[in-house]
Amino acid sequence: MTARTGRQYIGAEVQAGLAMAGSALAGFIVVPSLLFQLGMDFAGAYTAYAVMAIAASLLMGWLRQPLMLLPSIAVSTYLVYLVGISQGLSWQQLLGACLAAAITGLLLCLSPLRRWFADAVPQEVRRLLPAGLGVMLILAGLTQGRIIVRSAWSVTMLGNFQDPLAYLGLTGIMVTMVMVALKLRGALFWGMVVTAAVALAEGFWVVPAAPFMQPAGWDQAAGQLTLLPGSEAALGHMLAAGVTLLIVLASMNWLAIEALVPPADGRCRLLPMTFALSAVGALAGCLPLVVSPLSAAGTVARARRLAAWSAALLFLAALFCEPLLAAMADFPVMVVPVLVGTGLLLLQQTVQSLQQRPLAWDFSALGAAVCLLLLMPLANNITAGLGAAFISWCVLRGCERGWRVVPLASWGLAAVFAVYLAYAAI
Repeated sequence: MTARTGRQYIGAEVQAGLAMAGSALAGFIVVPSLLFQLGMDFAGAYTAYAVMAIAASLLMGWLRQPLMLLPSIAVSTYLVYLVGISQGLSWQQLLGACLAAAITGLLLCLSPLRRWFADAVPQEVRRLLPAGLGVMLILAGLTQGRIIVRSAWSVTMLGNFQDPLAYLGLTGIMVTMVMVALKLRGALFWGMVVTAAVALAEGFWVVPAAPFMQPAGWDQAAGQLTLLPGSEAALGHMLAAGVTLLIVLASMNWLAIEALVPPADGRCRLLPMTFALSAVGALAGCLPLVVSPLSAAGTVARARRLAAWSAALLFLAALFCEPLLAAMADFPVMVVPVLVGTGLLLLQQTVQSLQQRPLAWDFSALGAAVCLLLLMPLANNITAGLGAAFISWCVLRGCERGWRVVPLASWGLAAVFAVYLAYAAI
């Protein structure tokens, strides 16, 4: 590798890390705000979130994986509203349930059941997962940019392009896609920077007079969890939340690892690592961590260690920039081109893979494809889409070729997802 090539490689990794981390900054405001509604100190929740994001990114960099592990906004919303507020659990009890679920998941990952879980996945589901994730990211970007909005007559409809968020978001997407087509290095990162700069120049977000804040309040969040329910009803709610979290965290993290990490890169150690980090996070005052779909920005750039460490560096800066992030979150147009661009690149990778090694498109494969490419993005629910794909594949493959053709492990996993869909869908 020449010096020039080496510099280009390092620059591409750093840009990929900054792009995926910059797209995730909205969670720094959203998740602590949710916990604040349960009574947790906002500054403490923000500090705990940032510290765990930094620690997880440093660990992923050490493992040479361009992955971000962050509390999921969807899972956090479920925990706060459906478990905490509606069922009367305190945030301390919520963190206790998270700790129990994480430790249980870690023990299961270290047991022989891990091999059973991997063997249960049909190749149709395995190979179409990145495409489903890509469509989900595209839809999330278009929705966040209000390019498409909710409709009373159909699932979605086109937004109003007199809305600054819509036309600036679309402009950012076009600029980013032109950069990708021209094969410019760091196209996603520079698309995000250009979009943010235009929005700032137009006055749609402003830099606060005091953009920095010294981290504080962590002592009011760390080590405050409790495993004591306080009542029989609270015990039932904590057990239900723990079991649900176990299924959700296992499936979401496994899905992301399958979609984003090549088999030769040591996938097997990553799932237990996610549960271990979630356990540490619960002790630190943070909700469970999952592999963020935004990590795809690092994967499509074929990044490694430097991408994760660049993300950690940006998260470290964010630890001191809560007022600035709050101002940016009020007009989040810079995230839109990164989400859409990453989704399109994942779709491109899937198409290239299918061209090289085509699938046998029988009815069971088509059913799984519909669930992953349509149901998962429209429901904005990774676990529900994956579960529906499993169930449809097992039933249709059994009808087509006989029930004994479907592995027993696949039937077992489909049954677990059926229970999840019936009782605890997020």
